[in-house]
Amino acid sequence: MSIKTIGGSWFLILLCMAVSAYAEEYAQTDVLLDMDMQQLMNVTVTSAGKRNEKYYSTAAAVYVISNDDIRRSGAMSIPEALRLAPGVEVQQPNANQFAVSIRGHNDVFSDKLLVLMDGRALYSPTFSGVWWLVQNYPLEDIDHIEVIRGPAGAVWGSNAVNGVINIITKHARNTQGFMLSGGAGTEEKGFGTLRYGWNSEQANYRAYAMIENRDGGIYDPAVANIWAMKPGADTPDYRKLGQAGFRMDWNASHLTQVSLIGNTYRVKEGAFGYLARAGVSNTPFITNNNYSGSNMLLHLDHEVLRDTQLSAQVYVDRSRMEVALLSETRDTLDAELQLDLPEFFRQSISVGGGYRLSRADITNSSVLQLADATNVLYSLFVQDDITLIRDRLKLTAGLKAEHNQYTGWEMQPSLRAIYTADQWGLWAAASRALRMPNMVENGQTLDVKAGPGYVARLIGDGRMRPEQVTAYEVGLRLHPHDDLLFQATAFKMFYKGVADTHLDNAAAFVENTYLVVPIYMTNVLDGNAQGIELDLTWQAKTWIKLKGSYTHLRSHYQPAPINDAETRYSAYVLREQTPENRYHIGASINPGYDIELDLNFSHWDRFKRDRVARYNRLDARIGWKPVDGVELSLVGKNLLQATHKEDLESTLEASTLQQQSYLFKATYRYK
Repeated sequence: MSIKTIGGSWFLILLCMAVSAYAEEYAQTDVLLDMDMQQLMNVTVTSAGKRNEKYYSTAAAVYVISNDDIRRSGAMSIPEALRLAPGVEVQQPNANQFAVSIRGHNDVFSDKLLVLMDGRALYSPTFSGVWWLVQNYPLEDIDHIEVIRGPAGAVWGSNAVNGVINIITKHARNTQGFMLSGGAGTEEKGFGTLRYGWNSEQANYRAYAMIENRDGGIYDPAVANIWAMKPGADTPDYRKLGQAGFRMDWNASHLTQVSLIGNTYRVKEGAFGYLARAGVSNTPFITNNNYSGSNMLLHLDHEVLRDTQLSAQVYVDRSRMEVALLSETRDTLDAELQLDLPEFFRQSISVGGGYRLSRADITNSSVLQLADATNVLYSLFVQDDITLIRDRLKLTAGLKAEHNQYTGWEMQPSLRAIYTADQWGLWAAASRALRMPNMVENGQTLDVKAGPGYVARLIGDGRMRPEQVTAYEVGLRLHPHDDLLFQATAFKMFYKGVADTHLDNAAAFVENTYLVVPIYMTNVLDGNAQGIELDLTWQAKTWIKLKGSYTHLRSHYQPAPINDAETRYSAYVLREQTPENRYHIGASINPGYDIELDLNFSHWDRFKRDRVARYNRLDARIGWKPVDGVELSLVGKNLLQATHKEDLESTLEASTLQQQSYLFKATYRYK
């Protein structure tokens, strides 16, 4: 048995001893875990309909991760916190990269999920995905995370194909005073956050700075046999982060509220993997990649007339990426306007529009060529909530019209209905969403394979059309008593024009004495996915809360309109990209004496053509508040195994093994 496995066993024994020692004292605690169930029912969410509505009466598969959920999980990053949400797939291919998706299609370049922070889109028009490596924020200052499973294109537009994740930070009035948080561990070599909040007569403010230094992973000999590394050797996929920012919330008048939010960051990561070169195949490389950026968001809410609300938002974002293949500097300007009209004839109507301008300046390498490009997107939307039976039956119809430079105007409609009673609710939805083409699919050339006298070249020449999904969903919520909430969702999704590559031997041509065989990026697959998502929250006693979820997903894809050996293989790979079955069980325990105990267990079936074996993961946390304002915690991750594999390598970086790890964290607050 390895030292790390022994360490995990002792950590679990310590947890059990603490529970047995203190469980009899639970009656002395008068503080419920997080929020009680009735508060949860009345939580206001905004992501499903882009306007405030109660969690329990939302006609969508909604899940809310609270700040206390994040704190008690021991998560050290936003993707780690997302492991708590049912239906969300979080895989960690190496020590610094994450792959996050909903309802399949998951890898580092996942492109069917829209991620927002305070309404600011985090996805990159370069590849339609999210660089999770650079998406950071002090977790103590995140108010909650809203997760919408299923299409939301009628509200949020393109990329909201399989779901939406909206990260909402705390109002500055809720972060007053001084906070210092920091610690270290076996993999988290050092981390810290300093935050200060203050106020004036009409406004509240906060400013923060954070740092992080994370170690690399463990070499996985199954990746390839060309690496001169021994099994179990350390790998150079480290991460170093520095970030700072501020938030101001200003009550300009009793009718107008203004928020101004800004952040700046710098991230350095080590990477190793494969770099395709002309004439040489699968040449290994080790490099240090750099990412940096700044953003600022201005949001205004103004009551124009009684019960008529105007919301306006504009943000600017500059990001720079320097990796082995290329360097990119991207500037983005995004503006949105929404008007919520007063209710009339039992209808609540919202109308709005948006405009986004994003410019990328590229410095190419000898391997990858990608043209500079400017993306322009503008949109209009309308949504109508119709109350058919007051406080019981509601119908919601929505439509988003978007114009992009690749395919012109595109329409994304949805129709939703929900019936709620005192202890249960039933909802159904039908919707259509699109994933628009991106820069890589409309301008990339990359030599991916070479041999004697030939080169295989990946080409994005603009033939890509939007990927489409039509989805049908039904959901049930049961709230039989004040301490129990059960939710179930069943869905069927139909995909048309899923993007992949097509090797066209007939279009081969000669270049500099080499035969170039083009591999085009285009729409080559149709498919469908079906599944169920279950989750349960039970306040079993005042001192213990239990949570559980189960996700079943089965998908099938077929090559269309091109049917050859390569596209058939692509269909097979896509079907195997996600495990069919996953489940999670969590327990949060307050045994007394200001002690907190938390356990999170998850199971994943094998997937990726059985190259990722089934695995079980157990994370645990012990927290203690010795005095007011001080919190100490010890966190153990991956306690059941010394190492395990979560995902495969990407085209940019090799995968590494995830390690059992421990960290200590201390937080001090003073108001």
